[in-house]
Amino acid sequence: MGKQNPSFFNRIPLPVLVGGWLSLVIIGAILVFVVLVNGADSGAPATTPVAQQAPTLAPIQTPAPTPSAALPDQPAPPTQPAQPEQPAPTPTLPALQEPGMGFGIQADYISSPDVDFTQQAARLRMGWIKQQMRWGVFSPAPGQFDWTGFDRAIDQAVARGRKVMLSIVTAPQWSHPALQPSQDDPDAMHAPPDDLNLYAEFVAEVVKRYPGKVHAIEVWNEQNIDAEWRAVPQAVSPERYVEMLKLTAQAVKAIDPNVMIISGALAPTGYFQGGCSAAGCDDGPYLRRMVELGALDAVDCVGVHANGYNVPPDKTHTEGFNDPTATFRGPFDNPIPSWYFRSTLELYRDIVQNQKPLCVTEFGWATTEGFGVTVPGYEFANDNTLQEQADWIVQAFQLMEEWGYIKLAFLFNLNYAQMSPEHAADRTAGWSIMDVDGQGRPAMEALRLYMKQRAERLGLE
Repeated sequence: MGKQNPSFFNRIPLPVLVGGWLSLVIIGAILVFVVLVNGADSGAPATTPVAQQAPTLAPIQTPAPTPSAALPDQPAPPTQPAQPEQPAPTPTLPALQEPGMGFGIQADYISSPDVDFTQQAARLRMGWIKQQMRWGVFSPAPGQFDWTGFDRAIDQAVARGRKVMLSIVTAPQWSHPALQPSQDDPDAMHAPPDDLNLYAEFVAEVVKRYPGKVHAIEVWNEQNIDAEWRAVPQAVSPERYVEMLKLTAQAVKAIDPNVMIISGALAPTGYFQGGCSAAGCDDGPYLRRMVELGALDAVDCVGVHANGYNVPPDKTHTEGFNDPTATFRGPFDNPIPSWYFRSTLELYRDIVQNQKPLCVTEFGWATTEGFGVTVPGYEFANDNTLQEQADWIVQAFQLMEEWGYIKLAFLFNLNYAQMSPEHAADRTAGWSIMDVDGQGRPAMEALRLYMKQRAERLGLE
């Protein structure tokens, strides 16, 4: 629930349970866990949601993967000369006050030097912004990195009283020279470095550059599928990922112990039928293996992607929900957790057993209404109206805050329809709450009104 050739939008996975949260904790958790294990990690039918671009298998249905933190397609920027300092914008918008769950929104905050999109986030009363930082794109050689757009966006966010989460993904080709370019990865960057310390050192450099300005780091993205974790000889390895996660957490905490470490959100999928292969793992067994390897000791929060597809956020895969008008039938004909926002979050909650909170680093609902463009593989967006997108986003925020085990939630996305060169034809565009001209879709106003009413109700303004 991201496209700079989005780390997840290059592939087509198909995601991942049930229940409430407050009453009968012990008995309820045990029952839910049993359902999850049986439903998500054992012998799912062939039509289970696909892990993004598994190379040797052809998915029967190809809904979009959970939007992962990615920007619209862009070439790697040239190294830019230092720009004169700009005065920080006056923070005239609502101040950051966050009781309970943190609210955030993902956007491309860096590509347009003339537009301050952090202002839009502030108007929505989003306390957090999420920006993807692609090490592989912006670092053409060891020791070189183009900070220009990040310097500007982070300073703008801080000036407006927003907190910053960076999702740091990909590694430059020089860090894994044996890995060859592929059709889907022409720059050979969707892979960890051969020396995992290099990633940890880069993240540490980011924290040093922005002291007190970066409040959370998401360590990689959808590492349970080989579209995001290419390596020689085996693509997917929870063991190597957890090693990198621990190295990164140690490096960051040594500099600033207040920076939140979030594990890379997995691609919700049942494509691997409850197990793993060299091409990937279903997110349930991958997360269980992460827990076994001690990942929870290294993180403050467990990352989750939850794509809503064409299902309301309060529904679960076990209740027999069916929309007879839907043309995209995956969630109804093959009900597994991956298709369902709520079921995905409950699956992760039960695997983690409340030892750490969840951070939903991407969620949302896509709609093609008003765009007139259907992206192949994302036909579920045709079933959703603009009003449903608006209603379900607000409802999802309400539910997550009520459930109590979500620490942060980032809506995907603010402005990709506008920022992508492909505009409405971009795979990420349907999730945008701004249209191709930068005007708000109904979800933007609905979210603004909800957050305003919430602030008034809680006495925040």
